[in-house]
Amino acid sequence: MEAPYLDEEEMQIIYNWVDEIPLSRPKRNISRDFADGVLMAEIIAHYFPSFVELHNYSQANSVTKKIYNWNTLNQKVFKKLGFQISKKDIEGIVNAHPEIIERVLKKVKDNIENYRSRKPGSKKGVKKASGIKPYQKAMHGIDMNMMDINNTENMEDEREYLKTQVDTELLIEKEQTIQELRETIGILEIKLKKFEQLVKLKDQKIHTLSNKLQEYEDVYGALHQEGEERM
Repeated sequence: MEAPYLDEEEMQIIYNWVDEIPLSRPKRNISRDFADGVLMAEIIAHYFPSFVELHNYSQANSVTKKIYNWNTLNQKVFKKLGFQISKKDIEGIVNAHPEIIERVLKKVKDNIENYRSRKPGSKKGVKKASGIKPYQKAMHGIDMNMMDINNTENMEDEREYLKTQVDTELLIEKEQTIQELRETIGILEIKLKKFEQLVKLKDQKIHTLSNKLQEYEDVYGALHQEGEERM
């Protein structure tokens, strides 16, 4: 299901909400800032550090990597909050289409508030009692051994996703090549039929001319014989 459209007042509320959250990058163009999913992961980590492993989300320029980040958020994070966003919304976000990220942020904000209202203890954050800020905990307090394991798992997931993308592209390319070959074969078959028709017409003409030549030879032979008999 796609995120609903927002009016100007709702969008301003979203901008103010995002401005209150400490993020790793300066905010310039919200559509481009959130295109790779990293800042969205940081927003979730700000409220629920245990929901997100930020080291799994790296800055990206390629559409494939951006989609991977958002698919990971959709499957592993948003699902925990009780919602998911549509493939169309993900495609719009990674291509920095205007106003789509605002709609998704509104959906995220609403679901965060709903989740926190259902679980009062979550407002303080999972590790609040330790005196460490949730955001700092998510950014810096990860055990290095666990990070290595998670990095490996993430790399395997990404490798599998990229392999699927490559396989799909190769399949499309093969299908296009097959279609082109079929079209070429079709053209050659048409040319062959025309050539066969031309050969048939030429054979008919040769046969006709041969018959006429034979008739002329017969007439000439008869006249020649008749002339000799008269002599």
